[in-house]
Amino acid sequence: MKLSRIVAAALVATTLATIAPQAPVLADGAASTRNIILLGGAATLLILNHNKHVHEKYAEDAAAEASLAAQRDDAKAAYNSEVKAYNNEAALVSDLKREVSYQHSVIDQMHHQMAALGPSPAQTASNQNFAAQTTLVKPTSVGGSTQVAVTSYGWGTI
Repeated sequence: MKLSRIVAAALVATTLATIAPQAPVLADGAASTRNIILLGGAATLLILNHNKHVHEKYAEDAAAEASLAAQRDDAKAAYNSEVKAYNNEAALVSDLKREVSYQHSVIDQMHHQMAALGPSPAQTASNQNFAAQTTLVKPTSVGGSTQVAVTSYGWGTI
């Protein structure tokens, strides 16, 4: 932006210089040579500045490409890490399934062994009810002969 202001100011100055009245020019070789040298220097300066900007742009593009390559590599590394973690989790789940299956088969074997032994005295006692269920029928006091069944579990009457 600074360069564009300088160029604009130079153009305005040269336009004003060409409009202003001028003295007659002496056509000696020194002025002509000086003008050619100055013009060549200005052209060289413009070319060098242009090349500087072009090389800066190339450097920015290379840096952006390197950054994208690094991001791509990071994404690839992250993906590989996630795949490895998933495979580890899948192996863990498989091991847990095998363990549960083994425990289930052991429990089934124990049930079969217990069934083969027959009922134990503790099992027969636990199969008996602690309090026998009884059904009481009470007449209602609100006219009619409707009766309501009340179930009791042996705790007595209220």
